[in-house]
Amino acid sequence: MQEESSPSWTRGLKKWLNAEPETRDELLKLVQNSRKFLEPDTVAMLEGVLDLPATKIREVMTPRTSLISLQENDDLLDIIHVLIESAHSRFPVFSAENNDSVIGVLLAKDLLPFLTERQSQKVDITALMRQPLFVPESARSDQVLRMLKNTQTHIAIVIDEYGTTSGIVTLEDILEEIVGEIEDEHDEADQYAQFIQPDPESELQNAWLVQALTPIEHFNTLLGTHFSDEEVETMGGLLLQEIGLVNDLEGQVIELDGWSFDILEADSRSIQLIRAVRL
Repeated sequence: MQEESSPSWTRGLKKWLNAEPETRDELLKLVQNSRKFLEPDTVAMLEGVLDLPATKIREVMTPRTSLISLQENDDLLDIIHVLIESAHSRFPVFSAENNDSVIGVLLAKDLLPFLTERQSQKVDITALMRQPLFVPESARSDQVLRMLKNTQTHIAIVIDEYGTTSGIVTLEDILEEIVGEIEDEHDEADQYAQFIQPDPESELQNAWLVQALTPIEHFNTLLGTHFSDEEVETMGGLLLQEIGLVNDLEGQVIELDGWSFDILEADSRSIQLIRAVRL
C-alpha cells in the first residue's frame, strides 16, 4: 500500500529549503520558523551565527575595570601569584609608563621554564610576551572572529576611539555568542568562590562565612577538613543531619570535628548562612 503523504516535518523542510530570503531578517525568521524540524540547540546556534554581524565587540568584551593583567616591570613572584589566583592562561601586559596602553600578551605556558629556577630572579616580560592584536570597540563580532582565526590568536585588545584600552575579547567570548555559555573547571571554581568567605566581623582568623549550599567536598578541599558527603552533599544538609528537627534553626551552634558552626540565617525548614570557626 502506497504511503498517503510525506511526514509534515518533511514538507516543512522542503518549503524552508525552497524559500529564498532576500534580507538577513527574512533569513532569521526562516530559522526561527524551523523549530518544528530542527533541534532547539541547533536553532539557537543558527540564530547566534546570524546575530554576530549585528553584535559590536564592545557588547562582548571584558571591560578594563574587570581585567586581570600584568605590568611589564612585574617580578616573577608577583606574576606567579597572579597566574595561580586567576587560573587564566593569557594576560595583557600594560606599559609601566602608560597605564592605559597594552604592549603585549603573556602566555602562562611561556613562564613554565622559569618555575624550576630561583623565584627571586628577574624576568623580562617583554622578551616573552606576544604581539597583541588590537581591535576597535565598534568592530563587528564576526569580523573579530575571522581576525582571531586568521592570526591563530585567542585574545584581542579592544581600544576606544582615542586608542585607550577598553578591555579584551577572547575567542571563547565570541563563540559563547553562538553556542551559549562555555564552562570549564575554572568557571566552577569561580562559582564556588563566593560560597566561603572570611568573616569580616570576626576577630578570629579562622572564622568563615559559609553559604549553606556549599558542597561538602568544596569545604573539605578549601579548609582541609574531612566531613563525609556520603549521605548529604551540602554544609547545610550536614548540620541539619546533625541537629535533626528543631523549632528555631537560627542561632543554633553545632560542634563537629574541631569546628564550631553557628547558624546565622535560617527559616523553619532550611539553613541559608553559617559561620564556621576552627576551634
